[in-house]
Amino acid sequence: MAGARGGLATLLILVGVLVWAGCSAAAGKSVDDSQIISALHLQQARSGYEMHGSPFCRVDDLLNDVDEVNDATEQKGVNFVIASTNGVAGVVAHPPFAPKCKREAKAALNKLTRQNRSD
Repeated sequence: MAGARGGLATLLILVGVLVWAGCSAAAGKSVDDSQIISALHLQQARSGYEMHGSPFCRVDDLLNDVDEVNDATEQKGVNFVIASTNGVAGVVAHPPFAPKCKREAKAALNKLTRQNRSD
């Protein structure tokens, strides 16, 4: 139980740092981790997140702004980026990743970034 609390505290600190870093992004447009987690219905897993709790819809990293999306897109490896059309938010997905989850993630990210534009 104490380990879970420590892990949660570490996660909250990391989220705070990422939010602060995202707020200072050069592009000026940033999306909170919590917004991405909520929009994609992500649940914490042993390694990253899972959409709707499915191991076939695993997300390794959350991308909060254009710079993070671009940097992740340039990375080599088996993981791939799913991002909003405008590239303001995205996730790094881990194969195998179900096609239905990919479509849902793309639609949710597009909706999220449209909502953030009007804020």
